[in-house]
Amino acid sequence: MKWCCLTFRSWYEAAGERGIAVLMGRNSDGDPEFVIQQRAIDKNIESLPVTDYPISIVSDVRITYCPWCGRHLRKWYGKHVDELYRPDLRIKHSWEQN
Repeated sequence: MKWCCLTFRSWYEAAGERGIAVLMGRNSDGDPEFVIQQRAIDKNIESLPVTDYPISIVSDVRITYCPWCGRHLRKWYGKHVDELYRPDLRIKHSWEQN
């Protein structure tokens, strides 16, 4: 795999850990989709922290361009999305089937 930049690759490899990561997959139309994901806790943590206020433990933001080098992600990675897809790391929405 030829990565658009070292930073994008590093954040892709960090997925599932606490902090920021990059995910790739397909949207509901089957088109390539690219996401920056922020996790408050590691994926393998089984019990959530108790708080007096609501917190988001995972959030996703869709992106079109690499935030670090500016490459158009669909053009750069479109042919490789399926091999880079890691479904266990993405947020499942209420409208999606299991």
